Amino acid sequence: MIGAWLVILAGLLLARATWGGDFANDYTVPGTESQRGADVLKKEFPAQSGNAGQVVFAAAAGKQVSAASDAINQAMGNVGKLDHVLSAVSPFAAANSPLVAKDGAVAYGTVNFDVVTNTLEQDYLDQFDAAVQPARAAGLQVEYGGAAGQIGQRTEDLNSEVLGLACALLLLIFMFGSVVAAAIPLLSAVFSVMAGLSVLGLLAAAFTFPTTAPTVATLLGLGVAVDYGLFLVARHRESLDAGLAPVDAAGASNATSGSAIIVAGSTVVIAILGLFVAGVPFVSAMGTAAAVVVAITMLVSLTLVPAFLGVARGNVRSLRERLAERRARRAGGALPDRAAREQAHEHSAFARWGRMVSSHPWPWGIAALVILGLLAVPLFSIRFGQVDAGTDPTSQTDRRAYDLIASGFGPGANGPLTVVVSLPSGQSSTDTQNTLSSLQQTLAKTAGVASVSTPQVNQAGTTAVLNVIPTTGPQDAATTDLVGDIRDDVLPPTKLTTYVTGSTAGNVDFTDRVVSRMPLLIAAVVFLALLLLTAAFRSLSIGLKAAAMNLLSVAAAYGVVVAVFQWGWGSSLVGVDETVPIPAFVPMLMFAIIFGLSTDYEVFLLSRVHEAYLSTKDSHRSVAIGIGSTARVITTAAAIMIVVFTSFVIDPDPTVKMLAVGMAASVLIDASIVRMVLVPSVMSILGDRAWWIPRWLAKILPRLDIEGADIHPPTPKPAIPVP
Repeated sequence: MIGAWLVILAGLLLARATWGGDFANDYTVPGTESQRGADVLKKEFPAQSGNAGQVVFAAAAGKQVSAASDAINQAMGNVGKLDHVLSAVSPFAAANSPLVAKDGAVAYGTVNFDVVTNTLEQDYLDQFDAAVQPARAAGLQVEYGGAAGQIGQRTEDLNSEVLGLACALLLLIFMFGSVVAAAIPLLSAVFSVMAGLSVLGLLAAAFTFPTTAPTVATLLGLGVAVDYGLFLVARHRESLDAGLAPVDAAGASNATSGSAIIVAGSTVVIAILGLFVAGVPFVSAMGTAAAVVVAITMLVSLTLVPAFLGVARGNVRSLRERLAERRARRAGGALPDRAAREQAHEHSAFARWGRMVSSHPWPWGIAALVILGLLAVPLFSIRFGQVDAGTDPTSQTDRRAYDLIASGFGPGANGPLTVVVSLPSGQSSTDTQNTLSSLQQTLAKTAGVASVSTPQVNQAGTTAVLNVIPTTGPQDAATTDLVGDIRDDVLPPTKLTTYVTGSTAGNVDFTDRVVSRMPLLIAAVVFLALLLLTAAFRSLSIGLKAAAMNLLSVAAAYGVVVAVFQWGWGSSLVGVDETVPIPAFVPMLMFAIIFGLSTDYEVFLLSRVHEAYLSTKDSHRSVAIGIGSTARVITTAAAIMIVVFTSFVIDPDPTVKMLAVGMAASVLIDASIVRMVLVPSVMSILGDRAWWIPRWLAKILPRLDIEGADIHPPTPKPAIPVP
């Protein structure tokens, strides 16, 4: 099996290097006004379509850019000759150009590309640098904004991966006391992520995946893979302690924890694929990337981890445990059986905690709900939007270009609105000019508009374009309101066929579409997870309880993200120097992932509680046994998830930081407040009713065995004595 996986991985890596595609952001939202306007431009006015960028020129203090106008014209002329450039316009192409700041210190040229520029490699950036060299030679600072600022940009996750895996290794060694046992989940994670990213790269040759898709897939894949390996190794060690041979122990581990992995992992995949209800290609592609890696992680965990366990044999146990067993065998002492092991679980420190909470369920449950409610409070002030280059580190050229444009032309110049006008057929050039002049004046008088460019008409005289500069930045709520005002109030009275498009308007449409589909996603994911959990535990109460608690975890995690990134509480600690709106796809993606991960811990905990309940028929004792047997493993797994997720806050992309903080917070909340307080409280209140299911529903649902009821141990299972 190990040899087969080595061959598979080598083949996937080779195929990825040979036939793999590139990653590119596709923010198009089919059917929206911004997309219809972009389609009109692409068909009728290609020079104004494509991906827009800027080449920004700044003079030294006390000097004017006009002094180097010849060098700037030469630089922009060189840029226009490069491959993939549709048009390149110098700020000095016309007199009194609006592309030159009033103080004369800053100017920018516009460039339109026929490709998504982050797919262009470093050699193209070198060509671009050579093209603008005349301006730099003239003593000007030259920076690239918009699409031009994305050339040669590649996200490097190696530092995050190494940091996350190193911390995970330390935690695993601390838990298992064995380097061999600690290494198995990490090896599984490396195989999973490398195979998953290779498959994703191959799919990128046929489909468009966002540039952050590999990062999100890696972030999620590492955490899930280490967790699944941890659960399998922990259960394997328990079986070894009970006297099973290594091969039988590996089988028992797969039949119990492995079955739980299938249920939990399937819930994660289902939840993530629920992102397709958004109807937005970007969100669907991001979900597909994460689902592919999680599915491969499940496959690797259920096949490669048992193979590693077979190679390791008894060495997965700590040296202290192995020596103690040898001494017991030589002395003729009895080895612990299943009953003794479960009694030990029932009287462990975690089990005592579970009994304490269960003995006073209402106060503990109410306290947990109050804490979750307080954490969720910031959610009610969430402001959706799209982050832009203004949140990037100043070490990046697109951020420096953003700041120069904002200082020279105002914040709105970084987020212009493009008004596309379909001109009436048969109209004279004079009438067309009058119509467009009137429209320009109307737009210029609109509140929130700083300036409107001179209308440009295509050669066929069918389409015109006007660029509207808002008074506020692209992230501001006022800019979003301006897009709505122009569309709903300003343009309709003109009786012209118009479209408001461009990146800023496209972001508004993107946000509106995603936010409008959020309730549908929540309903779909909760319903499917409810069905899966109800079938797994043969309990409608468990399914409803899990859905409600997962929703509480998600709401609390949302609140943390809003407090950090929108309110600015501790944002500097994660490398964000200013408050930013929350991109709509971040809560949507977080919901799918967090709901799935919360279900992971629900399945692993309650599968042991249910297993104990089937043996004891005592709901209170089964909760103590279940918590006692899983809390240490779940706590370690949660700690590993947290450090892996947190390691990705060093990524410069603010959206990746949001996902990392949000998912780390959700795991912390779920593993502590929900699993250790709310679950035992609710299970104690429900009692035997926790395992209730209507007869008609039990008949139609499939039966899933995740407690290993079908395992036939080598010796009869003893009953647990009543204390």
